[in-house]
Amino acid sequence: MTNFRNSLKTKVSDLTEKLEERIYQIYNDHNKIIQEKLQEFTQKMAKISHLETELKQVCHSVETVYKDLCLQPESLRLRWGPDHSRGKSPPRPSDSQPPDVFVSSVAETTSQATASEVQTNRDGEC
Repeated sequence: MTNFRNSLKTKVSDLTEKLEERIYQIYNDHNKIIQEKLQEFTQKMAKISHLETELKQVCHSVETVYKDLCLQPESLRLRWGPDHSRGKSPPRPSDSQPPDVFVSSVAETTSQATASEVQTNRDGEC
C-alpha cells in the first residue's frame, strides 16, 4: 500500500509540474500577444490624435477663409469684374453653396465650440 501511495504521489507530482509548465507557457504566449496588441493600439491612438489635430487645423483654416469671404466688401468683389479669358465673373459666395456646410459637419465631429461658431455664420453673419 505504501508503494502504491508513493507511486501515486510521484505521478500526481509529475502531472502537476507538467500542468504548471503548460500553464506558464500559455500565459507567456498570451502575454506576448497582448503586448503586441497594446503596442499597436498605442500607435493607432497616437495617429488618431495627430489626425484629429490636423483636422482641427484644416477646419479652422476653412472657417477663417469663409469668414474672410463673408467680410470682404462688395466693392472688392465687383472690382474684379468679368474674367476676360472666359467671359465669366468669379462665383460669389452667395451664388454657390457656402463651404460652411462642410465645415459644420467636420466641426461637429471635432469640437462643439467650432460647431457653434459655424452655426453663428449660418445665422446671417454675411
